[in-house]
Amino acid sequence: MTITQEVQKHLHDLENDDNQVREMARWALISAGTDVVPELIATLTTDRERCRWEAAKILGEIRDERAADALVDALLDQSINVHWAVSEALIHYGREAVLPLLKGITRHFDSARFRQGAYHILHMLERFHQLDQNTQAVLDALRSIEPSASAPWAAERAIEAILFRSAGKTG
Repeated sequence: MTITQEVQKHLHDLENDDNQVREMARWALISAGTDVVPELIATLTTDRERCRWEAAKILGEIRDERAADALVDALLDQSINVHWAVSEALIHYGREAVLPLLKGITRHFDSARFRQGAYHILHMLERFHQLDQNTQAVLDALRSIEPSASAPWAAERAIEAILFRSAGKTG
């Protein structure tokens, strides 16, 4: 069996009814590391809820920055279970999740589900002392009476600050 076939088998096993089979597949994919990230990103958009949930959990363990944007977009998932798994995965990313999440807030500001997930993630990162002043302002905006109006603007300012700091480090 080739590595690709083995990965496909494990991805298929994520929807198995047997909990042990799913758990073994999950750990095998986590062990495979960053090589399986593209397949897991694709799995986030499948119509099979259990597979999306498993993919989010695995990506949270692998913590490859290539998956951050896809996880952020998956905060819009209609399944509360998948939404929660995606939120927890992004919390595992720590500060690496902040910029993609801020960009997501500017794109999906009109979604209450998205704002709820963003709030949870930023709140947990706040508890772990991983927010800078600008990102703290975004969390405060999400706590406000009109988060759909204030959060995107606060996110834009935080993005600008992050990009400015990054440009200063590289240039």
